[in-house]
Amino acid sequence: MKKLWAIFFLLTFLNAHTAFGEVLKLPILIHHYIEHSEQDQDASIIHFLVKHYQGNADHQHKNSHSDHDKLPFKTIDGHLYSVVSIIPQNYIEISRQTKIISTLKIPACPQENYANASLKNIWQPPRFS
Repeated sequence: MKKLWAIFFLLTFLNAHTAFGEVLKLPILIHHYIEHSEQDQDASIIHFLVKHYQGNADHQHKNSHSDHDKLPFKTIDGHLYSVVSIIPQNYIEISRQTKIISTLKIPACPQENYANASLKNIWQPPRFS
């Protein structure tokens, strides 16, 4: 049952949003070809298609010219689907700048004497014994 629903929704989507809906107009094309073949026995399907889809329909019908507009792929539907996404910029604006001034000066390291004999030997050149 899920498969049937999936096919149904797929066909509905294709019919509405693509040129697949024009394929559903093929019976109208066949009916119109049969009308032409009754009037002109020598007309082939290729001649019929060239006459109707070449760009200028220079033949006359008994009925109105609106049958040609109902043929598949004759009219262009001007559907345009556009998705515009705007990502808002998240920023914080600080309008007032505050300066912190400290009069108390604290040294970065304590001012103790690090005069250690083992530390002084690090900076001596190597000795060969």
